[in-house]
Amino acid sequence: MENNKVYVGIFIVALLVCILSPFLASSAPDGLEASAEKINPKLLEAEQALNVSMPDYTIEGMEDNPLVGVACLIVGLVISLAACYGVFYLITKRNK
Repeated sequence: MENNKVYVGIFIVALLVCILSPFLASSAPDGLEASAEKINPKLLEAEQALNVSMPDYTIEGMEDNPLVGVACLIVGLVISLAACYGVFYLITKRNK
């Protein structure tokens, strides 16, 4: 039962980070984007090799709404937790 409290606590902290990060994040590009822009300014304008469903944690047409960023982060959190749970479940099931 003690482990469940720890997992719930970790989930709550991750959820708070998802909720607060779009409002606290800087709008300036990060170091990687800034470096790529200095080396080759046309590089950032190039077409993406892969089409992703939520680029830059937004949905197309709703880029200015920070609540969309929160929703995208929460979806990413749930997908990540489900993937981790599945991997850990398979590992522990195999070791028994």
